[in-house]
Amino acid sequence: MTSLYNDLKNSCKNTSRNFAILKIAFPSEEIASMYTQAIQKHNDSIINNYHCDAGFDLFVPNNVVFNSEIDDLYSSKMIEMKVTTEMIYCDVSKDQLSPAAFHLCARSSISKTPLMLANHIGIVDSGYRGYIIGAFRWLKNPESNNNLYVVEKGTRLVQICHPTLCPIYVKVVNENELTETSRGSGGFGSTGI
Repeated sequence: MTSLYNDLKNSCKNTSRNFAILKIAFPSEEIASMYTQAIQKHNDSIINNYHCDAGFDLFVPNNVVFNSEIDDLYSSKMIEMKVTTEMIYCDVSKDQLSPAAFHLCARSSISKTPLMLANHIGIVDSGYRGYIIGAFRWLKNPESNNNLYVVEKGTRLVQICHPTLCPIYVKVVNENELTETSRGSGGFGSTGI
């Protein structure tokens, strides 16, 4: 990670200030292929543009159906994004790399859907190594007769953001290249309520 940090620090418009590296692993080639172009485009922006996106978008890996006849109107539906991650914060002024927690935020385009992120902003602890999961609620129009809402595979509902909104460079790794932690894959209430 140190060599990637040094390469980025010395060659990117955005890395004269602090930045983060998001290590991301995929369980299959099918999921990885959804991200190939998006990662390239995102990283090119980090390297070449001073004004780049603050977040990295995640894709819904398969169709998800909200059904008002089956689902409790006020319950959340968990959508596994089928990616595991680790974030490293790069403090350029100190040449220091450290593990970092991050935020899972709704993309602004979610406002064009009847969905909301149930916890508004997800906080992903630096030691969490399970799949990134978004908890969503369907705000069904009570005047509508439609009992189904489908989120299509490939839809981007959420993004990963560092808490400072610094630029994030994305590095694809194998899952065994993510640092092992005592927290592991326990999420959504695994440490208590």
